[in-house]
Amino acid sequence: MNIMLNITLHAFVALSPLVAAVSALADTVTLRPSVRVAHGSAVTLADLASLDGDALVKFSTLEIARADSGAFEISAENLRQKLAAAGAELRAIRIRGDTTVVRPIRGRVADLNAAPKRPTVENPAVIAVAAPIALPAKVIENLVDPSAYADQATPLGVACNLVSNAFPDESKTMRLFIREHDLAKLAPKPGLRYEIDAKTALGSDCVHIEVVAFDDTRIVSRERIRVEPRLLREVCVIRCDGRRGASLDAQSITTERRLLAPRAAERVAAPGEAIGEVLARTVPEGALLERDDLAHELAIHRNDRVMVRREVGMVAIEIEAIALEDGSAGDVIALERTDKGRSRDAQPLSAEVVGRGRAVIR
Repeated sequence: MNIMLNITLHAFVALSPLVAAVSALADTVTLRPSVRVAHGSAVTLADLASLDGDALVKFSTLEIARADSGAFEISAENLRQKLAAAGAELRAIRIRGDTTVVRPIRGRVADLNAAPKRPTVENPAVIAVAAPIALPAKVIENLVDPSAYADQATPLGVACNLVSNAFPDESKTMRLFIREHDLAKLAPKPGLRYEIDAKTALGSDCVHIEVVAFDDTRIVSRERIRVEPRLLREVCVIRCDGRRGASLDAQSITTERRLLAPRAAERVAAPGEAIGEVLARTVPEGALLERDDLAHELAIHRNDRVMVRREVGMVAIEIEAIALEDGSAGDVIALERTDKGRSRDAQPLSAEVVGRGRAVIR
């Protein structure tokens, strides 16, 4: 027993420096869930995340964004791009967390430093309502124009900022679908403070937001609301049943402007993409035309010989393979290696088609 104990102890002592060395290889950036910064100020890496590693010290003051508008999100991918542009070695940096919500302080919100804060919530979006503010008397079809409330220090204003800033290029034309009972929950009462926090991804079809009302430090109410973004798109509507293989022209489709959920907005085909194309499948009369409804030119046919490229670090490897299925640019298809020495039970490759006779393993 003593011998085994000594061996284990020696092994642990011997491995400790190695474990420490491996842990030290990667500096760590840990995103905070949310932060509050002064309106108009620069948002630095140190504001957004806790930094662990000597190599990150010189990047702590790196400007990631500016707090010139309402609340917005910064993703881990945004950080990677900024760090890469600043010359950071990304292979030696590990980023933990997905997003940070940045909430600029402005108007009466800037006076919150003197107000008590909840210790369990890090940097919540808090607003103080001194006098009653009426909600819109009539909201057409429950569609709210977020730009009309962006400058208001109210629960509705903060909710509009949170969601609309997830779609910066759409903020002027987008609308938010909010049901009447949820609008009522956003009506502020004088003398109360409010915390507004997104509980789901801000860029999704349905955003869940929590509204907590405080009387000093006492919670008066805690409500959940749903906000559904709608993006304006020019879409193609099929005039009559379109059969697979039919060509599309100005007589077979009509164009309309519609407000769509974000996922649907990504799928629809614009008029310029549809005219002159061929239907890949039958589409019923009155349906919105989606990109997947259009037949794309095949870059690779089944049984074609394909040059497959794979990049490992700074090294690029190319192998020849046989396509097991058809594919257009952007499709991921199955292929089989052509080298004769492979085993019979070798698994097929999966690669993305990038051009005629070419594919890449991502």
